[in-house]
Amino acid sequence: MKNILLLLLVSSCALFQSKPELSENSKESPGWIYAPYEACSEEAELCATGEAKSYAEADAQARNNLASIFEVKVKSELNISTSSTQTFPWSGAVKQEVQQSLQESVDQILETVQIKKHAKHNKLSYALASIDRSKASELIGGRLTKLDDELNTLWAKRSRTNLRKIVRLYLERDKLNERYSIVAGSPRPSQMTYKDIIAWRETRPKVENLTLKIGQAPDWMSEKLKELLTEAGFRIVKGDANKAVSLNVDSIKEFLNVEGFEKHTFTMNLTSFENGEKNKVITASETVTGRSQADALLKVKNYFNDYIEQHLSDLHLD
Repeated sequence: MKNILLLLLVSSCALFQSKPELSENSKESPGWIYAPYEACSEEAELCATGEAKSYAEADAQARNNLASIFEVKVKSELNISTSSTQTFPWSGAVKQEVQQSLQESVDQILETVQIKKHAKHNKLSYALASIDRSKASELIGGRLTKLDDELNTLWAKRSRTNLRKIVRLYLERDKLNERYSIVAGSPRPSQMTYKDIIAWRETRPKVENLTLKIGQAPDWMSEKLKELLTEAGFRIVKGDANKAVSLNVDSIKEFLNVEGFEKHTFTMNLTSFENGEKNKVITASETVTGRSQADALLKVKNYFNDYIEQHLSDLHLD
């Protein structure tokens, strides 16, 4: 009787024992090597396999193959198509900005890749890589929410000075939404379409004269302002125009008891005028230390250029 019970116990243990991975000399190969979803839940994961001489190389190959699958499904050229009456000189730069931002989002998703299985067969190593759909959906969804908040705010203003940013945000959102659809199963709706953006731009004057009055300001700041105004559809003229913008930068030398360095506070004032009347004023200040006033001013270049780009619409030129 004891022998019978022992036999039954051994048999039951054998039934529930997990099957080991195939050995290096096995004549068979695990099914997931060629059909990853034999070992993955397609509803919950994105999976891919890798093959190489070592496990480390197979892991890397599996990750690359997973990234390729992820990208191939949404791979399409970023085209900024416009009507015959619209040309955007900044379209090439916008494409690069969008592509860079998308790559950063994809890299963030790929950091969540997990290696689920390993196997050896015919002296080759295999790896099975997986991305959890829910985690990827959460990551992309968070970025989409931020893009929607910023895009919808700009869209509500309908300012030509924000056109480049609106187009960039829309294209990034559109392409990121394709990736979201892959992991979540369906895309998120948008408040506007690209056709809506172009249709709105065509309702505004293609070119409008504007006088730019430069007081005391560095060349790089005035050039940035000219660039943004031109992109928005304004022609900078020397004579009088119905609309005008003035730029001036004041500098105050602050006390600093450090030999060889100077501390300066720079204040930028941008003012818009319409039919000779003052319209809006925007102001920004920054304090910085440098070897000289010129050196200190150069250190705030990015700050002021970014500020102008972010707040130019506050001048209410439309």
